[in-house]
Amino acid sequence: MTGEMKAVRYYGIQDVRFETVKRPVPAPDEVLIRIAYAGICGSDLHIYNKGMFVETIPEVMGHEFVGQIQEAGAEVKDFQAGDLVAGNPMVTCGSCPGCRAGLPNTCGSLAFIGEVCQGCFAEYITMKEEKLIRLKPGADLKQAALTEPLAVALNICEMAELTPEDDLAIIGAGPIGLLTVLTAKTLYNVGSVTVLGRSGFRVKLAKRLGADCVLSAFEEDRQYTKMIEAAGKQETLQKAISHTAPGGSVYIVSIFKEQFPFDINAVVASQLRLIGCNAYEKRHLKRAAELLSDGRLDVSPLITDVVPLEACGQAFKALNEKEKTQAKILFKPDGDSV
Repeated sequence: MTGEMKAVRYYGIQDVRFETVKRPVPAPDEVLIRIAYAGICGSDLHIYNKGMFVETIPEVMGHEFVGQIQEAGAEVKDFQAGDLVAGNPMVTCGSCPGCRAGLPNTCGSLAFIGEVCQGCFAEYITMKEEKLIRLKPGADLKQAALTEPLAVALNICEMAELTPEDDLAIIGAGPIGLLTVLTAKTLYNVGSVTVLGRSGFRVKLAKRLGADCVLSAFEEDRQYTKMIEAAGKQETLQKAISHTAPGGSVYIVSIFKEQFPFDINAVVASQLRLIGCNAYEKRHLKRAAELLSDGRLDVSPLITDVVPLEACGQAFKALNEKEKTQAKILFKPDGDSV
């Protein structure tokens, strides 16, 4: 199978273009996947706005996807044409201390497809067999498109060791914050989940997903035993620290665009624990795929639009608006019935 395909490529700050490019050809240990849905991630917005992460320009963007195998290389053993799959998009070195410890998400040179090699905002992508996450036949592919961001939320909740007794606050009502709300309430039965967010649309969505309380500002003296910072700004990290109860924990899951100082003395004085949560491990991707395939988690409220690749410019602009009216936008590369 050879020829061309449609794709979305990054050319520079706020410059994404719909183009026709060469269709990839799978190596003997790879499969060729026809993309069914691909989601725009917050890190894609960091690329769009700041040029972060990308090593080559132009580059086909994107790392969240589901699809169907069209062709399997001769050395592929456990997958075949017709299988439904998601992909592990992490690109790791395999030799640093993090990789040797079995924690690839802590790799010193961690990158993702769509940054250092072709991404999934295209009709087709090739992947090695060990990077594939199998989906059940008949899986709802639109919901399964959120396998990768749900894996992030699963890692956060596992790191936080959530219990029903927790008094939890989440700063940031983006897709990761929202998926963490859903996971905390549905899988961990957390008794109290508060969400702090600026977008009226997204905090209402947080309420719909199970949040017990949604706020635009914390009450002055209110503190929480566990705090998840998912907004990625200096002021939100400071809020997280100041509104975490003595002896409590702050879980930092954001990608920060800039370096900045913060009040370390407040951390020391209250004996707070600052814990970083980076991406996920493959087991989180597998569990996310199972949860979505089994219908145990309903992520459909987060999917606020499905568009063809040709609408890439409008999609990025919509997610970049100050007043958010979207949560997760999916590309449907074939453009049918979007």
